[in-house]
Amino acid sequence: MATEKSIKLLILEHDENDLELLLYELKKGALDFVPKIVATKEQFSDALTDFYPEVILSDYSLPGFNGVAAFNIKQQVCPDVPFIIVSGTIGEENAVELIKNGVTDYALKDKLFTVIPKIKRAIKEAGERREKDLAERNRNNSERQLAEAQRISKMGSWEIGEKGELIAGSEELYRILDIDSNTPLSYDIFLEFVHPEDISHVMKAQQQALTTGVTEPTQFRIISRAGIEKFIEGRGSQRRNDGGISFIGTCQDITEKVKAEQQLAKYSEQIARERVEHQRKLVRASIESQERERAEIGRELHDNINQILAVTKAYIEASLHEKDMQEELAERSIKNLQLAINEIRKISKSLVPPVMDKNGLIDSVQDLIENIRLVNPFAINFSYEKDQLRGVSSQQQLALYRIVQEQFNNIIKHAQAHNVSIELSGENNCIDLNIKDDGQGFDPRERRKGVGLSNILSRIELFDGKLEVISSKGQGCTLKIHVPKESRVVA
Repeated sequence: MATEKSIKLLILEHDENDLELLLYELKKGALDFVPKIVATKEQFSDALTDFYPEVILSDYSLPGFNGVAAFNIKQQVCPDVPFIIVSGTIGEENAVELIKNGVTDYALKDKLFTVIPKIKRAIKEAGERREKDLAERNRNNSERQLAEAQRISKMGSWEIGEKGELIAGSEELYRILDIDSNTPLSYDIFLEFVHPEDISHVMKAQQQALTTGVTEPTQFRIISRAGIEKFIEGRGSQRRNDGGISFIGTCQDITEKVKAEQQLAKYSEQIARERVEHQRKLVRASIESQERERAEIGRELHDNINQILAVTKAYIEASLHEKDMQEELAERSIKNLQLAINEIRKISKSLVPPVMDKNGLIDSVQDLIENIRLVNPFAINFSYEKDQLRGVSSQQQLALYRIVQEQFNNIIKHAQAHNVSIELSGENNCIDLNIKDDGQGFDPRERRKGVGLSNILSRIELFDGKLEVISSKGQGCTLKIHVPKESRVVA
């Protein structure tokens, strides 16, 4: 069983006889207490901060000091500690005035038997006051925390009566409406803030609350007193008690959320449109590339191979009539046929993709460079890090090879370059390909839509890669390609 702790009792008394009688009465009453005896103002002031009394018993008249002065000092240091005057000379009128001013109680020295009940009552009342004060502080803290939570979440709360009168409204509710908290507010007045196009929606939610006792989350707009359109999400339910029916609920300002969703939808639509347009450009670039390759093949067949074969046909026809020149014409025909075979092989080689599993990207690029060097005057430097390019898929190798091939076509046709450098490296599961020339350059903003760069870009995007074009007129051109090794391959 728990035992009560001793009461810390501060006694201000200068008369030893009166003190002895008081202590005797306290002990006789079986009061469990720890006393601190003081007789002067200095001792009393020190005891308030050193002893921390729970009850103070003070004589009314002391040499150079009195109970009123002691009470005033106590009020400054520990105002909640009960203060009981114990005197034989206070008088009924003075005692009543002291109690009016805050003194807890008084006891006459010729009736000391009343001291213990007064001490116990004072302790009980002080405890109740502390509990009440604590509950009040907790309530105030809860209200402050609720108000802060509502401010952060922009959610106001309300309660209205059955006739639409406002029973309670939070600060955030008034803040959402941009009105002062003293402004009269009711359900009808609130409806005046609702956007005209949404009033029927709010009225329908109200009818649902009357019918079912609860409303689903309802979104509507208001025009605040400041003229600002805000999006609100309202929730409510019916409350029944002895006083009748009321409705409680919340109004949350979701303007930022709605506008963000609207902006996101706008961006999504824009991205979808851009994606469709981009796909159209890729298809267009692919078709134009195919048509260009067909035209080039057609020109090669018509202007070169067709002419060689036509001449060969003439040699053969002439040999049928010129018996003495048959051997020479036959040799010329064989030579032309070999030349046609070589030209056809060259066209086929440019069209048929190299076997990457067999030769690899580096060997294929080196073969391409050797063929280009035979017929083009510019110098080509190829540097690579072979060990860091292991594990690259054949699809990626072919795409990089076609990029090199496409850029060489661009350089040959447009750049008028003297030097070309190719750097191929791999790091952090990525492949970097840089192709640089010292030709006449161009403005990337004007040439970015060209077929050549579009083909390169489409191949890079298949592997979630990035392309950077660095060029200006008279300053050459540099392509920087960055491709992840393990990117998803688009079929």
